[in-house]
Amino acid sequence: MSPRFRARLANAGLALASMAVVLAVLEGVARLVERSRGGGKERDEASRYVEHDPRLGWRKKPGARVGYQRREYATEVAVNSNGLRDPERSYAAAPGAFRNLALGDSFVEGYTVDLDQTVTQVLEKALRGPGCPVEVLYGGTAAYSTDQEYLFYLDPGVRYSPQVVLLFAYYNDVLWNTAINYFGSPKPLLVPSGDRLVLSNEPVPPPYRGPTPPPPPPPPAPRLRSAAFEWAKSRLARGAPRAFNLLARTGLWERLGGDEPDEQMRVFKRRQQPLIEAAWERTDAILRALSREAASRGSRFALVYVPSRMEVSDRDWELTRLLYDMDEKAWDRGLVARRFGEIGASAGFPVLDLTPDLRRASEGVLGEPYFVYDGHWNARGHRAAAEAIERFLRERGWAPPCASGPR
Repeated sequence: MSPRFRARLANAGLALASMAVVLAVLEGVARLVERSRGGGKERDEASRYVEHDPRLGWRKKPGARVGYQRREYATEVAVNSNGLRDPERSYAAAPGAFRNLALGDSFVEGYTVDLDQTVTQVLEKALRGPGCPVEVLYGGTAAYSTDQEYLFYLDPGVRYSPQVVLLFAYYNDVLWNTAINYFGSPKPLLVPSGDRLVLSNEPVPPPYRGPTPPPPPPPPAPRLRSAAFEWAKSRLARGAPRAFNLLARTGLWERLGGDEPDEQMRVFKRRQQPLIEAAWERTDAILRALSREAASRGSRFALVYVPSRMEVSDRDWELTRLLYDMDEKAWDRGLVARRFGEIGASAGFPVLDLTPDLRRASEGVLGEPYFVYDGHWNARGHRAAAEAIERFLRERGWAPPCASGPR
């Protein structure tokens, strides 16, 4: 064997050894990250700070404090004495204070970010200033739909005497407005009665607590797998779904597709469906009632549309269509925002669609406004939403005079 050939073998061996070290380091890092990150929804943190309410279905427990530990965030939810994830506030505003009330679900509750990063807190800081007391109160509770937000406004919302009421709407609110049960938790059902809405199932029953089920069998012994491989697989599925499916042909993993879309997603179908149309009619009636109630108390009312990640991101829309084998001719991701806009135009209240602002927030190198796996806003998303709402309020003269000048 010549000296040159031996040198080449030695160099090749060093290269292979270096590659093995790099792969081992990557695997070790991936396993450390996997062990350190929190679990998912199976931790059910909300059950530790939510209690039954005979009118709303559920509400946050005054004084509760719970920590979230998920794969993408670690936060704390602290509930004040009035049952809001908010600083302590009295029902009566301080002299001269201008109050906004935000009604909504988990996007308003904002449990995925720290309190000072939430849309309402960012908006409050943007509007207030020296000699200009402005408050933006949280009326958000995870999993609420429009009917519960309307009932929350009637009590306790009106007790805060807000000058502006902002209702944050999400696509899944529409169908839940005709349901009496949310994944095992009974919820209120509002039904039209003449020109009024009445609560048909008051008191709302508490969740059924049946016999404690037997403990699940122990999980099977984990198969040998690479944490780095699983991480790369997950990121590829979300970031480049078509490439993921192309590689699936090699047998590396199962292809994306064939899942059944959730029933709530039918609101994006172009073809009218009786069940969905009935849900839209109910949603329309609730929004009109809320607008009238706010006006009767001298408050201004607006709807803020919160788009899902697939409505903002072209990549996520492509992933969604691949997962559910959705024909783009039959589905329209802009349909729900337009229908809320049509309701507002007909009923006489403004609608702010956050989709364009969140799309702009997705551009550039600062990151996207949604978490990769969770689907809610991260701090960037909350900030982009707050900036859009601030601009919306200023343009309409809905901000207090002391806050109406340029920033």
